[in-house]
Amino acid sequence: MNTLHVKEILEKKEIKPSLHRIKIFEYLADNIMSHPTVDMIYQDILKDIPTLSKTTIYNTLKTFVENKIVRVITIDENEVRFDVKIDAHAHMKCVKCNSLYNVDVDPELFSKFFEENNKNKHKIFETHIYLRGICDKCLNKTEI
Repeated sequence: MNTLHVKEILEKKEIKPSLHRIKIFEYLADNIMSHPTVDMIYQDILKDIPTLSKTTIYNTLKTFVENKIVRVITIDENEVRFDVKIDAHAHMKCVKCNSLYNVDVDPELFSKFFEENNKNKHKIFETHIYLRGICDKCLNKTEI
């Protein structure tokens, strides 16, 4: 994702597009399939921005989540990951290699879920569907 596009996204949400924020958002967008942790972000961006701190990353991610441009993923209690893909989709974690995958879900499933729960006078703002299993790469390794 290019810097100009990231600036537009941030400015649209009235977030000041500082160098740190731009780099963190770019990193998330460029690593959309790995759903990075704070440590992953820190280790990879530190070589480009030696003054970067984990506190800056935490604060930036908090701002992104509050402004709904990043989602928090907590499939495991001891691991928090971040996702810039904010449309309705599920996540699957492989119990063998610990990789995290996006799983497309029929948008009507989410709509139906919201409709049914709103009939019960609940107000649902977001949903998370987490799946555990064995990814195709690990399945193929065990079949050899």
